[in-house]
Amino acid sequence: MQNGNWSQSQDRYTEVSADIDVKRILKVILSRWYWVIGALVLTVGGCAIFLQVAHPRYMAEMVLKYNDKQTELDELNRLIQSDESNLEYLTELYVIKSEEVINGAIKKLNYPFTFYRELTFRHDDVYPYQPFTSQLISYDPNKFQFGLFEIKQSGVITYKTKDETENLTFDLSKDTLVSVRGLSFSVKSVERLSQDYVFSYNDLNDLRGRLDGGIKVTEEGASLPILNVSFSYYNRQFTQDFLQKLIESYEEYNLEQKKRSSNLTINFIQEQIKIYATALQKASSELERYKQRSSVPSLQASMSDVMGQMTQLEAQKNTLEIAKSYINLLEQSLSNRFEPVNVGSLGLDGTSDGVLLKLVSDLNRLILDRKAYIIGKNLSVNNPIVKTADDEIDRVREQILTNIKVQRQKNESTLGIISQNLALIKSRMNALPSVERELGYLQNDRDVNEKIYLLLINKEIETSIVKAGVLPSFTVLTRSNAYQTYPQAPRLISVSLVLGLLIGFGSIFLARFANGKFTEISKIGASEHVNLLGLIQRFPHKISQNEKDLLHFLENRSLFSESVNSIRTNLSFLTDVPSQQGKLLVITSELSGEGKSFVTLNLATSLTKIGKKVLVVVSDLRRSNMHRYFNHNNKIGLSTYLSGKADDFHQTIHHSVIENLDFIPAGPSPFNPTELIQNERFEAFIANAQQEYDFVLVDTAPVGLVSDNVPLLKKSDLVIYIIRWLYSHKESYLLVNQIAEEYKIKNVGVIINDFYKDDLYANLMPAAYYSSKGYGYSYKQTYDYYGKKNNYYHNETPSKSIWRKMIRWVKKEQ
Repeated sequence: MQNGNWSQSQDRYTEVSADIDVKRILKVILSRWYWVIGALVLTVGGCAIFLQVAHPRYMAEMVLKYNDKQTELDELNRLIQSDESNLEYLTELYVIKSEEVINGAIKKLNYPFTFYRELTFRHDDVYPYQPFTSQLISYDPNKFQFGLFEIKQSGVITYKTKDETENLTFDLSKDTLVSVRGLSFSVKSVERLSQDYVFSYNDLNDLRGRLDGGIKVTEEGASLPILNVSFSYYNRQFTQDFLQKLIESYEEYNLEQKKRSSNLTINFIQEQIKIYATALQKASSELERYKQRSSVPSLQASMSDVMGQMTQLEAQKNTLEIAKSYINLLEQSLSNRFEPVNVGSLGLDGTSDGVLLKLVSDLNRLILDRKAYIIGKNLSVNNPIVKTADDEIDRVREQILTNIKVQRQKNESTLGIISQNLALIKSRMNALPSVERELGYLQNDRDVNEKIYLLLINKEIETSIVKAGVLPSFTVLTRSNAYQTYPQAPRLISVSLVLGLLIGFGSIFLARFANGKFTEISKIGASEHVNLLGLIQRFPHKISQNEKDLLHFLENRSLFSESVNSIRTNLSFLTDVPSQQGKLLVITSELSGEGKSFVTLNLATSLTKIGKKVLVVVSDLRRSNMHRYFNHNNKIGLSTYLSGKADDFHQTIHHSVIENLDFIPAGPSPFNPTELIQNERFEAFIANAQQEYDFVLVDTAPVGLVSDNVPLLKKSDLVIYIIRWLYSHKESYLLVNQIAEEYKIKNVGVIINDFYKDDLYANLMPAAYYSSKGYGYSYKQTYDYYGKKNNYYHNETPSKSIWRKMIRWVKKEQ
């Protein structure tokens, strides 16, 4: 019947969804909005500092397309160039980053010194600005100690090494010689200085090492002859200029490599030209001298025909000798197993063996395919595909060597036939008179040398034209201006904002999750014998633990006082049993510090307001401070009576400053508190006290620590269990359920003490959800009810936002 009345008074269910309400989440977040603002200030401020400290990095890019053929002349030269494989361009990934190409770019850039200006958090490269121009006189990397140069705005250069063995000063003016150990340079011109600068000498190897890390060459697409070349550095203009010079240096290197075979051919021809030019000059001189000495004007017609045949045969013989030398050069080129053969056409007259030319072309293609496997596809030399390519290269090389042997035999056979024909012609010449015969020989010698010489000159011109017509293997498709890649301010600011929100929101919900203290009001009441009496609001004043506090409790007209009065009203339902004796209320808790004594005094004071006569008994014989509220010395109390030192319990009763409120202090601490509390003398005392008072409130020791008052719990009209808001353990409500079930206590009321509004711990679920799960009873038993502000009581000042206060202050100042 008691529980029925209680349920009727508290039955205020609200039909709402059991899902988490977004408004409730916003309510939790707004409870700690300053955490979110603080996190945003932290992350955005950190981002701003990072943007100031971080060294910006820039990137420039160029896209190169590799071509199979640039001109018709280049097509003629394909037999002697490395353009056979579609994957040859992958080898350029390493060529572009080679030492020779980077060194060439640095030399083109003419960058002997790097100048910096000092900012708050870093040094900033001021390229392309140079405070002065200079000319390097000498540099010895073994002696130079790489000290620090500084330019003062006053026009002075200082130099200091790390070990301070050198500390020099120079005037900054035109033609000034700056000489330190290992380095000397002269100043050519000086710019107007607006601030101090720092500069350092750029050692070629050191600078190349720094720049090499910023060069990146990637393939745009699989098997597409397109490469993306990018360069990253700390200065925007330098990034763009260096990439331009790098491509120019690479273009020169590429052309030089493509012209190498043409150079070999031209050098060979020029050597032969020198030989035949000398021979032609000698033959012409001898012929001229012989004609003057013998007075022979010219040869007869029949003699001219014979000499023509002889000259033609001699020219063929010499051409074969040249081809023989060229074949020897080819054989030497085959000594490098995995390098392409950079030798031009084998004959000077276009009659070379086509099979041998094709074999050389196939060999170059196979070698480049092998490089593509190793470099482009990252295959090891032990990979079966690479080993198969090696076997194929060896096979083709053997075929070339065999063909060279056959070509030599062919040339030797041809030379033999030509020699036989020359012998026949010479035998005919021997039949001529000696003067004409000698003249014929001299004339033939000059004509042969002249013919070979002219043939070589023509071939040199032809090869030079081929060389001049060679173009780079690539064309530049796109160029981009240098752009900043690090740090990216918009992205960092966005990330910092998101991170700040995550930290702010995360800290809010982490605080909820990590909270180990009691906040779940809705979970009280899972047992049918356990009821929520109510919540006592936080006392708004400081407690001094003396009689003044009692008077303050009595006279207080605040939300705190009314929350106590509300619990007093609820007590009437739970203790509404007709009886001739007073009600016994036992107040306990799990641990000390949860406010048993505080709640006991306030309930007692509240009951006196409605004319009830109340006795407060302190049964915590181990440690109790309640006597201080009554300005009592605690020398005579409950322990005095229970131990037999006082015959009548009335001797231990003391009157308070509040009418109808008496109390019995704990008295001196005994050595056997459990035995004293659980003896018959205590039970008789309680029974007699109930006859004289309307309410007997017993303040017990924490039931979670000691079991002194367990028998008393069973005899009480109502057990009041105290849980302190955000102090007691979060699962302390389980102990009260356990006590009710274990000791078969039918009437247990729970009071939440020291409650204060904190939306951080507001329920994310509506009351109906907890009710459906067996927790609590109604909306009135949730944070949603007790966490409201109504501004009804006179000492509750409506809260105003900081913005409204600021606006009000501004208007007041105006």
